[in-house]
Amino acid sequence: KVDALLAKCREAESPGGAFVEVAGVTTKDKKQGRPVPLNTVALLKACSKALGIGPHAALSVAERLYLSGYLSYPRTESTRYPASFDIGGTLRDQMQDRRWGGYVGELLR
Repeated sequence: KVDALLAKCREAESPGGAFVEVAGVTTKDKKQGRPVPLNTVALLKACSKALGIGPHAALSVAERLYLSGYLSYPRTESTRYPASFDIGGTLRDQMQDRRWGGYVGELLR
């Protein structure tokens, strides 16, 4: 919505150029539930839609992540973690990664 409004403002023609005045901003906190683990079908759909990755490549990446210890068996249809699963410890292990460590730190706050 913001991009469309900005584009409209840029396209507006006026003698001195287009000017916009923001009268106010309203923000709302939104609670979002914890995501459920992806099963194989959901993984393939997410990879295709969000990343443009085909099924073969997506499963190949999932397998490499599994072999590196980052995810459970990639072809499982389970959406439940065992009670013994230590999510905090798993996240703390990921804090050292330069690519997503900062994001993981935010999750743990």
